[in-house]
Amino acid sequence: MISDALIVPGSTTRLLTLDQCRPELKQIFALWDLLRGERSMPSRSDFNPAAARSLLPHLILVDVFPDQSQKRRFRVRLHGTAQVRYQGDDWTGAYIHEKTDTASADRLCAVGDYILAKHEPWISTGNLYWQPNKRYRKFESILLPMSDDGTTVNMILGLTIFF
Repeated sequence: MISDALIVPGSTTRLLTLDQCRPELKQIFALWDLLRGERSMPSRSDFNPAAARSLLPHLILVDVFPDQSQKRRFRVRLHGTAQVRYQGDDWTGAYIHEKTDTASADRLCAVGDYILAKHEPWISTGNLYWQPNKRYRKFESILLPMSDDGTTVNMILGLTIFF
């Protein structure tokens, strides 16, 4: 189970099932699950963004560099327009630590490290903590591991719905 240190007290809850999640999270998980087949996770080449056209504004693709330091381990490849609109900044091409305060970036990267170690989805809901200068809003998010070699996570497919 995840360490409580990865979650800001009172702000976020890790969900262990999709039972009570928004339909968009269920939809991206179903696609990811279909793409992986019998494997533990699909590869990036399996994922065609056109198959999730209605979800594109809410998606994030994160390149993972497992051998790098935490500050250089997670780089945003694609940052959906709904996320850009809320955050007021496009994170595409940037490392997580370049776009938010250190404490929030460390927590986001710790979740990424958990996904790297466990090769399993991360589902959460709560109040935003990684945008300290913004009014807190609620979110639901799912982060899904992807691997080109079937063993090492080299990309994370994420979907976040703000409400």
